[in-house]
Amino acid sequence: MIIERIRIDTKGLTFVELIITTAILSILVLTIGYTFVAGLRLWDEGYNRSDIRTDLSQAMEFLSKNLRQARSLVDLTAGSVTFTADLGDGEATYRVYLYNASDNEPNPPYTQDTYELRWAKTALTYGSGVVLAKDIMRPDAVSKPFSQTGNVITADFVTGRSNQSVALRTSIELRNL
Repeated sequence: MIIERIRIDTKGLTFVELIITTAILSILVLTIGYTFVAGLRLWDEGYNRSDIRTDLSQAMEFLSKNLRQARSLVDLTAGSVTFTADLGDGEATYRVYLYNASDNEPNPPYTQDTYELRWAKTALTYGSGVVLAKDIMRPDAVSKPFSQTGNVITADFVTGRSNQSVALRTSIELRNL
């Protein structure tokens, strides 16, 4: 019995094969890297948008909860609501309004790009009170941040940071009027 030798070609990769393989792997790595970076960027934008929405939602919830308890509506303009209510510490006058230190009261006209939503108790001067939300974008000529139809007050705000913005609107029925 004769065993035949099988001859195996032991020649290595050619330079052309090596270049083609390197090019294919480079394209694959760049595609995966770009997809990963794009995914991280989208994740970051979604997180920022969620953070903005959370801040504005909390402010709107606070406003809605307290404004529902209003016993009388003292004044309502496009930029502020003043009312009396008993929020647990006796009857007092409250005001929620848009504020920017560079702007004069009353609003509108809105002359600045961003405003703060402020909440004031008793001391109702422009600039008093605590900040409920920041970065409220300037309302356009047609929109009104606060409006009233019958026994319902509508609060409508757009807030944003960098290139992200969120719009929220809520209708608040005044229960005690």
